[in-house]
Amino acid sequence: MRGQILIVEDEEILRESLVDFFRQEGYIALSADSIVAARYEMNRHNFDLMILDMKLPDGSGLDLLAEVSDPQSLLVIVATAFPEVQTAVTALKLGAFDYINKPFDLDELQLLVERAMDTRQLRGEVNSFRQREKQRSKRSWTRLEGDSNVLKKIRQEILLVAKADTTTTLILGESGVGKELVAEAIHYQSARREGPLLKINCAALPATLLENELFGHEKGAYTDASGRQKGLFELADHGTLFLDEIAEMEPGLQAKLLRVLEDMTVTRIGGQQPINVDVRIVTATNRNLRDRIAAGLFREDLFYRLNVFPIRVPPLREHPEDIPLLAKLFLKEFLLHAPDKHCEFSAEALGGLQENNWPGNVRELKNVIERTTLLHSGGVITREDLAMVGCCAEVKSTTRDLATLAEIEKHHILFVYNETGHNKTRTAEVLGINRLTLRRKLKEYGID
Repeated sequence: MRGQILIVEDEEILRESLVDFFRQEGYIALSADSIVAARYEMNRHNFDLMILDMKLPDGSGLDLLAEVSDPQSLLVIVATAFPEVQTAVTALKLGAFDYINKPFDLDELQLLVERAMDTRQLRGEVNSFRQREKQRSKRSWTRLEGDSNVLKKIRQEILLVAKADTTTTLILGESGVGKELVAEAIHYQSARREGPLLKINCAALPATLLENELFGHEKGAYTDASGRQKGLFELADHGTLFLDEIAEMEPGLQAKLLRVLEDMTVTRIGGQQPINVDVRIVTATNRNLRDRIAAGLFREDLFYRLNVFPIRVPPLREHPEDIPLLAKLFLKEFLLHAPDKHCEFSAEALGGLQENNWPGNVRELKNVIERTTLLHSGGVITREDLAMVGCCAEVKSTTRDLATLAEIEKHHILFVYNETGHNKTRTAEVLGINRLTLRRKLKEYGID
C-alpha cells in the first residue's frame, strides 16, 4: 500500500477515473463529490494526500483547504482551471503542496502525487530525526561533564556562544574527541533547540553531491532531477546546521558557502531565486586550517568567517581525570542492553584507563568499554580484563600472567558461541570466519 488518497471532485467521470487509476497504482483511493462529503471521509480516515477541485457544488475548495489542521501531514494538490492563477496562489499560501491546471494529463498528475508522497515521507523522517536529536540533548551535555578545568572551560564557552543565536562556531580537535557532542550541546542550549539540528560530513561526499545536499535543486537542474528538492540549509531553517570535516570541502564549494554566510540566502542548483534562510552554522575539523590555507586548499576569507567563535576540544590525554566518569557513563549505557548483567570497574581498572594514551580519544575509550562489557560475564572489571581487549596491555600483573593471544581467541570464540545459543552458523558470521574453521576451533576446545 503506497498511501491513502482522497479525491474531491464533482465531475463524476473524472472522479471515478482518478479513483480507478490510483487504485491500479497501488494506492487506497476514496472520493467525495462535495465539501460535506469530503469532511465525512476525512473524519473517518487518515489520508496522506488530497486532490482537491477548487469549484465544488457547496463552496470553494479553498474553504476545505483552510480546514486542514496540519498541511504538513495531509498534503493537498489543488486542481484549478488555467485562468484561475490567483486561486492557485491563494491555495499555496493556505498550505497546499502544489497545484495542477485542468484539464491535466494523468502522467503529470501521477508524478506530482509521487513527489508529494516522497515529500511526506521525508518530512516524517525529518520529524523522527528531530525527536531522536532532542533525546540526545541530555546525553550530549552529560558527556561533557567532568571536573577538569578544560571541560569546565568548554562548558562555559558552549553556554556563551549558545546565547549568541547567529554566531558561527568553529570546533577544533583531534578525531574522536567529541566535536559532534559540542555541536549538539550548542544547539540544545540555544534558543534554536526546538528547531532542527542537521549534520553532514563534508568528507563523505564528492563535491557535486555535497553541493546538492546543501543547496538542493530545481526540477530539471540535471538529468536525474525529476522534481524539486530542498537542501539542508532550507531544511535546517530556524535551527542549526553542523558541517563536519569542513577542511575537506572543495575550494569551489567553499566560495558558495561563503556567499551563504554573507547574506544568509541560498539558491538551489538550477534555480534563479535566492531563498532566505535562518540557520546557525557550526563547523568542525581535525585539521590545521592555517596550514590548509598556506597550501592553497582552504579559502582564507572563509576561515575568518567561520572562526568567529572557535572552541578547541582537547584530546583525552590532556584531561585524564575525566576518564573514570566517562568510563562509568559508557558502562551504564551498554548495560542497558544487558539488563541481567551487572558490572563495575575496580579502582585498579580505572587507574589503568587513566594511564592509557588514547590516540583515538573518547571514541576509542567508548569502543574499549563496549568490548569489555560484551566479553565480561559480570562482576568486577579488572585491569586484566581490560588487557584482554587490548587496553592497558602494558600493565604489570601481580595476580596472574597476561593471557596469550590463543587464550584471548578461545575466550572470545566461546563467548560468541554461548551468546548465539550454540548456533554454529550465526557464530561463524559474527566472528567473520567460515563454519569449517569454527568447527576445527571448537574441536580443539573439546566441543563437537
